Amino acid sequence: MNQLWTLVMSVVVLIVSVLSKVNLGWSLLLSSGALLIGAGIEPAGIVNIVRGIVTDSYFFELIGINLMINLLEELLKRVAYFERALQILQETFKNRVRITAVFPALFGSIPAFGGAKLSAPLVDLAGKDLNIDPVEKSLLNYWFRHIWEMSSPLFPGVILAIYFSGIGMGKYILLMLPTTLIFTLLGYLFYLRPVLKKNQEALREGAVNGERQGEADSGFGTGSMLWGLLRIVWPVLLIMLVVVVFEISILWPLLLTNLILLYRMRKDKAFFKGLFTKIWSFQMLLMLFGVFMFKTTFEWTGMSQVIPTILAAAGISSIALIIIFPFLIGLLTGMPSAFVGITYPLLLPVFNLGGSLHLGAIMLAFVAGHIGTMLSPLHLCLVLTVDYFRIEIFPFWTRLLYPQIVELLLVLALAFLYGLPG
Repeated sequence: MNQLWTLVMSVVVLIVSVLSKVNLGWSLLLSSGALLIGAGIEPAGIVNIVRGIVTDSYFFELIGINLMINLLEELLKRVAYFERALQILQETFKNRVRITAVFPALFGSIPAFGGAKLSAPLVDLAGKDLNIDPVEKSLLNYWFRHIWEMSSPLFPGVILAIYFSGIGMGKYILLMLPTTLIFTLLGYLFYLRPVLKKNQEALREGAVNGERQGEADSGFGTGSMLWGLLRIVWPVLLIMLVVVVFEISILWPLLLTNLILLYRMRKDKAFFKGLFTKIWSFQMLLMLFGVFMFKTTFEWTGMSQVIPTILAAAGISSIALIIIFPFLIGLLTGMPSAFVGITYPLLLPVFNLGGSLHLGAIMLAFVAGHIGTMLSPLHLCLVLTVDYFRIEIFPFWTRLLYPQIVELLLVLALAFLYGLPG
């Protein structure tokens, strides 16, 4: 019971801090402090936790990835990448409203930590002079950025889920593909369609730049369009190719892409000084340290084992356990790989209840955890999107909540068809 109250206190501290607009890094550190105090961890234990973080190669890898993302964004700005991408996508889709969803989906195929920051500038640019407010831009950027996270084997969370569940990669992708389609459809219905309807009159009158021009320009052939698109998406394709072929961290293809872009630019001392000031961020470092501190403290204090024990003692059904446990861990960590790594080993007996593997349980657990990460204030993409568009987090979060509820109900129905434990 003491552990339960410690967990509740930590979550309350986190929520109150975030709602009070305390920097996320500090909010996470405060919440970690509440966990440490409640669990009675001595100073020597705290020192060991911090030492474990600052000697963790993955911690520094994520710092490097984030810096490389910042650098890539700045270099792409300097070569007018986003403006050229906007022009070509505009000629392809005839209006800029659809681009606000297409571009996050394109960049979302890359499993980059905090990668929503890459697509935010183009979403902002594509929405310029349209009847679309900052909250709508942020929702489009955030939602469509994550359409691949449940079924693409490029994502660490998916790879872990395949490993723990013991099913083949192809079978897993086919299992989860309907959830990706549901997620995409809900994004269209809740976010893209209302913006399309708001701008329907403007689009009909040709008020959106380039629409009439694109319709009148019959000389723009399919081959030229594909070549133009290839010239725009080559950084994404290069990163994907290297990650898939060599099965390495995304840090290295990001570095390679940045070096190629740097090679093609004119450079001097002022150029590099300007780049450094653009890509370096103490707030980013604090945020990453806070995420690691909370996650490590959460595991160190044994809280990941408390939740399922409490649910089981309360006589909660296996289906409720499959939904609640991944959802809570996803909400508390904001990372798909974290909720899979923590919950799947403990849920394996439930997945195989009765001696047979229940595919619906695997599907439902991942979607529930993914919903938790999508709603989590620890999710870096959420924080970066809200920060980029300079909006209040609460109206963004409440509009994010409704389609997630619909998604859970639809996937629950689908999971029954695939098979759930009794």
